[in-house]
Amino acid sequence: MTKWVRIEHQGTAAYGQLDNDTINLCTGSPFENHATSGESVSLADAKLLPPVEPRQFLGLWNNFHERRVADKLFMPKSPLFFVKLASCVSANGDTICRPGSYTNDLKFEAELGIVIGKPAFQISAADADADADADADADADDHILGYTCVNDVTAPTTLFEEPGFTHWCRAKSFPTFGPIGPVIETDIEPDGLVVKAVVNGTEKQNYPVSDMIFKPREIVSMISQEIQLLPGDVIACGTSTGADIMQPGETVEIVIDGIGTLSNRYSG
Repeated sequence: MTKWVRIEHQGTAAYGQLDNDTINLCTGSPFENHATSGESVSLADAKLLPPVEPRQFLGLWNNFHERRVADKLFMPKSPLFFVKLASCVSANGDTICRPGSYTNDLKFEAELGIVIGKPAFQISAADADADADADADADADDHILGYTCVNDVTAPTTLFEEPGFTHWCRAKSFPTFGPIGPVIETDIEPDGLVVKAVVNGTEKQNYPVSDMIFKPREIVSMISQEIQLLPGDVIACGTSTGADIMQPGETVEIVIDGIGTLSNRYSG
């Protein structure tokens, strides 16, 4: 497995590949020609940055059968997605802050994140088991760099502030509302993953990716029919039951075995 990280190194951002507790630094980035530089740093000594700086950060709603049934929602015909502004992105270990203009509760949502590896427009959803004669340049796997953990932090009062309009972007784009990381795992089968949220050591969410209405490859393919996805873009696949209100001082961990643990404290 190849785990990409992005760190602060000698005053600038640098990419590296994580090997156990060692980061082997690289020239370039995962999205272009790159090579190991021969320099390495200890993970314990590294300042982790968000693993990507997405130009487009999309999130899905109503993408799990269990939650759809529990909340009495309709069956969507295509991915129902909204935009989180890129300015909300934060890293593993960063503090989640409630903005001064907002005095109500914030909610955590544990999600699998897809990281786009190269421009994707009107591609198929063919996976690794597809016919060997399929056009390799046309399938989703060829355009996905890998997968990461996402905490889709939400201000629910703002989201439903006005009955005539749902404030998706506004409620989900305050600074620090988009923790992603700690790594991008490039060699993993997403459909078999399990996503967990652990708050102060207590498990709050535990759900399988297999319960998604639209699986990761389908999400990329279907969205790409109308929107060009760009290298470094992130798509949060939605959350299932158990997402809840955070209390000030709590630490929220998004855990996906095979990828890692994204940990952030909520300051209130």
